[in-house]
Amino acid sequence: MDSLFIQNSILSLVLGFLIGLQREMHTIYLHKAKDFGGARTFSMIAFFGYLSAWFSAFIPYFFLIAAGLSGLLLIAAYIVNSLSASEKGTTTEFTALVTFVIGAMLHFTLPLLAAFITMIVLFVLNLKEKIQEYEKTITKQDLSAAILFMLMTFVILPILPDRAIDPMGLINLYRIWIMVVLVAGISFFGYIAIRILGSTHGISAAGLFGGLVSSTAVAMSMARRVHENGFLAKNLAMGIALASSVMLLRAGIEIWVINPALVQTFIIPIAIGTLAGYGYIAMLYFTSKRENISQNIEFKNPFDLKEALVMGLVFGATLALISLSNRYIGDMGVYAVALVSGIADVDAIILSLSSLAKNGLNPSTAHHAILIAIISNTFAKAALVLFFGKIGLFRLVITYYLISIGAFALTALLMY
Repeated sequence: MDSLFIQNSILSLVLGFLIGLQREMHTIYLHKAKDFGGARTFSMIAFFGYLSAWFSAFIPYFFLIAAGLSGLLLIAAYIVNSLSASEKGTTTEFTALVTFVIGAMLHFTLPLLAAFITMIVLFVLNLKEKIQEYEKTITKQDLSAAILFMLMTFVILPILPDRAIDPMGLINLYRIWIMVVLVAGISFFGYIAIRILGSTHGISAAGLFGGLVSSTAVAMSMARRVHENGFLAKNLAMGIALASSVMLLRAGIEIWVINPALVQTFIIPIAIGTLAGYGYIAMLYFTSKRENISQNIEFKNPFDLKEALVMGLVFGATLALISLSNRYIGDMGVYAVALVSGIADVDAIILSLSSLAKNGLNPSTAHHAILIAIISNTFAKAALVLFFGKIGLFRLVITYYLISIGAFALTALLMY
């Protein structure tokens, strides 16, 4: 007897059994009425799928007939069960259909692929409770933002011309829009993480995920909270520091995506600055009070259409300013733009410099201008902490900035 036939027959029964067992356990734990099939039924479905594919080598169209018959049986099972159940979904029936296909895959493809699909099916089936939790958290506006992200990335971006559209060669719509997608995409990830996990899990979690959205917003919010919870100044400083550490990593990712050659001079400085900062954060953690207060930070959804358009205008203006400064004033003009832009937002200036370093701007000038922008942004956040918070919190935060950003800047200067 063919050993491959025996192997695949056994494997189809095992894979079907696993899927059916998950369906049985699901009905037991949720105290639901038993569905049309369990472990044995799904084993037979997978086995039938394999046999149908195997017989198709001897009987033409056998697999197509078997697949159609299986579909009709599943439709009949759904109709019968729906008559006796107040709430009836279609997950089990569609899972049975996929199980039939998994069995057939054992004949048409490698067994590893069938096992891989089975693991995906089991993973998705076990997500139901989590998905229901997320449905309560994610709003209609968040879903609209996700759709807008897909539209911006896969519809608008490909049709934009990758060339300057003005006589002076300053405005490249494709380059501007890819920056918008990158920054808003990173921010959107952090925003969704906070929506799902919640910022009320504590100061550290809020700072860590909030840094993906806006480290400036984290610094302002936590600085205000020190007036209510002064005894937790170290905890609040830790949250601000974590957000700023994410900002440094985020800057590295942005440079790498736009200009991989330029990021090579920043990898070691970012690593040293981040590790030095985390050393100070660890010291704050071990010397702070073990009390955790909820930290709600209001973030705007980064994929609002108006916000995306404003972001595009900011990026376009920054690109134009840097190009004109480099063309008519020289390096000092670029540094001045970096200093002023960094106060408000570090993303626009970093991405603009990274892009222009591939298109005429001296990489050395871009390198030093990025340093100026990050330092400028850091001092701007420190000023916000001093203005909205207390002097004790400010001392803790400025110490972190001197250690982390100082180590980053010094290493970047020495290495270039």
